[in-house]
Amino acid sequence: MGKDGKKKRVANRFEIGRHGGCEARLYEFREKLPTNTKPTAPDSGDLDELHTVRIAANTFDEALEYLRWHQPHFVIESVQNLGLIVMASGSPLD
Repeated sequence: MGKDGKKKRVANRFEIGRHGGCEARLYEFREKLPTNTKPTAPDSGDLDELHTVRIAANTFDEALEYLRWHQPHFVIESVQNLGLIVMASGSPLD
């Protein structure tokens, strides 16, 4: 608590939601990676492999910042918000 009696908000923490646990939004980032191997099936052609990364964050900006820090060469093709998730933890530090 601060001097004025208000709790300080700690940065980079998930907020406690109305469900009793910490809530976050789950984002799914996708990129297509060209396959460098020769196709095994004659009708498969030059198919691309789909690379997917899922990140739980408070906001889209936080998720994007984490993606850029964790995988700086990731080329985003599409982003989807998969919804709100509740993360339960038994740690008293949360």
